[in-house]
Amino acid sequence: MRNSKSKSKSDHSIESQPIDTVIGTDILFKGDIRGESIIRVDGTVEGNLSLSKGIVVGEKAKVTGNLKSDRIIIYGSISGDIECKELNIKSSGTVNGNIQADNVEIEMGGKYNGNLSMQPSPPLHRQKTKKTAESNG
Repeated sequence: MRNSKSKSKSDHSIESQPIDTVIGTDILFKGDIRGESIIRVDGTVEGNLSLSKGIVVGEKAKVTGNLKSDRIIIYGSISGDIECKELNIKSSGTVNGNIQADNVEIEMGGKYNGNLSMQPSPPLHRQKTKKTAESNG
């Protein structure tokens, strides 16, 4: 788990960047969405979202499908699996599904039901030891 200070900077940077696509509160979208930019969902999505830069699930949003991105912020509700580098489940957020992430922050009041897998980067000294062993072998 990351501390709140560094995570707040991450939240600020993703939400302060231009959001190219917004799915409004009165929209129901069925299908998969893929891209390189940041998307904000305020309505309902039934499908998988895969956006490299970021996904923001708004407070009234409901997503049924898997999410994959570098950074994901959940204010609303998602039923599906999440794969990302940084995940922030806000106090109003609910996740029902498995999470695979490098860093996770769940605010007080945020809800999560599923399995969590965190794959930390291997320690630097182990990498050096392995390289040394390979060069000597």
